[in-house]
Amino acid sequence: MNSFRSSLFWGLAAGLLSALLWVLSIPPFEFAEGAYIAFVPLLLWLATRPGKWMSLAVAFGTGWLAWFAILVWLRHVTLIGTIALSALLGFIFALWVLLARWIWPRLVQRPFVFRLLGFSGLAGAWVLLEWVRTWLFWGFPWAPLALSQWDRTVVLQIAAWTGAYGVSFLLIFFNCCVSQTLWHRISTKERKMWTGWFSPDLYAALGCLGLCFYVFFHSLPARGSEEALFVADVVQPYIPAELKWDTDREVQNLETLEWHSRAFATSGHDLLLWPEAATPWPIIGYDSMQTRVEMLSNELQKPILMGNLKWDREADLWYNGACLVEPGTGLAEPFYSKRELVPFGEYVPPPFDVIVDKFVEHSGNFEPGDAPNLLTLHVRGHAIKVGPLVCYEDVFPRLARASVQAGAEVLFVTTNNAWYGEEGGAYQHAAHSVLRAVENRRPVMRCGNGGWSGSIDAMGAVHSVLLNENGSVYFRGGGSFGVIQFGRWERQQSFYTRHGDWFVWVSAGFALVAVGLSRIKA
Repeated sequence: MNSFRSSLFWGLAAGLLSALLWVLSIPPFEFAEGAYIAFVPLLLWLATRPGKWMSLAVAFGTGWLAWFAILVWLRHVTLIGTIALSALLGFIFALWVLLARWIWPRLVQRPFVFRLLGFSGLAGAWVLLEWVRTWLFWGFPWAPLALSQWDRTVVLQIAAWTGAYGVSFLLIFFNCCVSQTLWHRISTKERKMWTGWFSPDLYAALGCLGLCFYVFFHSLPARGSEEALFVADVVQPYIPAELKWDTDREVQNLETLEWHSRAFATSGHDLLLWPEAATPWPIIGYDSMQTRVEMLSNELQKPILMGNLKWDREADLWYNGACLVEPGTGLAEPFYSKRELVPFGEYVPPPFDVIVDKFVEHSGNFEPGDAPNLLTLHVRGHAIKVGPLVCYEDVFPRLARASVQAGAEVLFVTTNNAWYGEEGGAYQHAAHSVLRAVENRRPVMRCGNGGWSGSIDAMGAVHSVLLNENGSVYFRGGGSFGVIQFGRWERQQSFYTRHGDWFVWVSAGFALVAVGLSRIKA
């Protein structure tokens, strides 16, 4: 009984510490290094061979606690949904911990090569579960472990070959190597000051980091090769979510958008950006709305790239998407329709549609789009292909990749994070755009209703972000930022863009090899 209590105590302590490090590594926190050691406490505890049900309980509790803390901003929309979603994600994390519980104790005393293959298998299993989240239960790939490195451009560059999955793989592999090093030090009777710490596992982890440095320097564009594509003026009307569809405020909301557009578009910059569902009435389906926006574009003599709605009157179908209005020619074709709708927000998936209403108020379900539908922007004498991503579509690697495969030279994220308060939601969301920029070697420009608005270059560096006088991204107003591209990637697609999620299948192979090795008796 005492040993059981002791094991449970250390399991809970390990779980709490792992959850804390995990959460602190994810934006808006700035402790990216925490991701390299976040799961070391749990792995060390698993090496003591705790019971299966105790391991499951600790793993689920750790995962649920960490995910609830990461997604706490979602409670502004639905507290019950936040709790349920965190529980689902916690269960997925528990599956990985149970696999680690089975494999890890069988690895710690095995030869070095066996251990590396086993560590690669655990990292591969993590990647496989992250990939599963892109489609399981309508898809929610939010906050992969790679997100922790969103402002560490040196480590991120491998994503241009492996996707962000490669970064997650590296982090889990590093956790395993550090855990093995510490376990060897704890369990061995050798207590020599320096040689007792010798660990080929740790050097293998450091070697992987060294590879990241090599890739970074290899990826650096030539000095002076950057080209300024255009400068965009941005409007953040910051209309509160609860008032967005208030019929009594529709005219006022439109006038707020127009006033700020005139105030921040008086410069000689190239275009104007509006956030998701910018106008209170759809630009397609309400002729008066289209006419009013076209008149504003003519007045300002600037194209307006925006998120907006489309209403097919005959079929009574609604679409959330993005479009372009240009001076002189008006609303351009095509209209981009959002491909990945928010379940229980923009539609209610069956069979829940007969018993559950949406959390976001709007008449009728939205219909999904089925194509990237690039928008052609004419600025500075050039025609630039823009790949729109609406709301949380930049969280899905395949959508940005499909847009770039179709010819997008710039990605445009138009969103409305005002639903989620002024906490970590907007920062977490923006960090995903960094991953998409590196994966596809394309600059990303973002426009939010109340922030985060800014531009990210093809190396994943934040080129500009709009802040108010208090240094906050959350404000009503606007500003401007430039969008640049490096010459070497202007007409070249990255390895990841061309070949997709090949690394997921490599990771699955590592996981199978690790399972096979763990069945071989030492």
